[in-house]
Amino acid sequence: MKIDIKSLSYKYDEKKVLHNINLSFNKGKFYGILGPNGSGKTTLIKLMTGLLSKKSGEIFVNNKELDTMSRNEIAKNIAYVPQIFNISQGFSVRDIVLMGRHPYIKRLESPSLEDYEKVEEAFRETNLTGLRDRFVNELSGGETQRVIIARALAQDTGIIVLDEPISQLDIHYQHEIIRFLKYLCEVKGRTIIASLHDINVAVNYCEEVVVMKEGVVKAQGKAFDVVTEGLIEEVYDLKVSIFDGKGRRYIGW
Repeated sequence: MKIDIKSLSYKYDEKKVLHNINLSFNKGKFYGILGPNGSGKTTLIKLMTGLLSKKSGEIFVNNKELDTMSRNEIAKNIAYVPQIFNISQGFSVRDIVLMGRHPYIKRLESPSLEDYEKVEEAFRETNLTGLRDRFVNELSGGETQRVIIARALAQDTGIIVLDEPISQLDIHYQHEIIRFLKYLCEVKGRTIIASLHDINVAVNYCEEVVVMKEGVVKAQGKAFDVVTEGLIEEVYDLKVSIFDGKGRRYIGW
């Protein structure tokens, strides 16, 4: 499963927020999208998941142009995990995760045995089996994020796109979620694309990174090669020092 983006530009009203974006996201890799606020990360994510309609350029999912795909077809190929997921009271963990099967359930039909099996598999993968009957509003932030990711897993797509999946979490849950996303790439062969604010997390967990500023891609490539002191200063207007130790990279300021 892959996404190819060619000559993509976008503007809100008269303000151009993406400028001639050319990117490829290939199967089974963990990609981090980096950049300061206002760099265009969320707009790019919404375009590649079909939540916004492009006005200039091309987006291909497995060599098929996104514009020619129905919402249902997109949902069978790409799962989207938003930064903020508003959940009304009264929904259980099972209810939310079962929503991931929506693309496969025909109108007025009940979920099939396969649908319930996919939900149970998502519970096991995210260690939520013991919480399946709890109300989501009773859970911690980290547990809730696992529920939303389980919903994406139940959707059974080859690509999962996440907008700031760890920005609201404490260090423990950040580590847990990021390690799980890496597992999905390395063991399950999923393509993971996540916008991230934490440069240290992106460099040490993502196989490749895309670095953006003011709607322009400044760099794309292997994390250790792309993220340099000079690039960080250019993009974030911040002087940093980079240190390597025990197979990891540390960025300090």
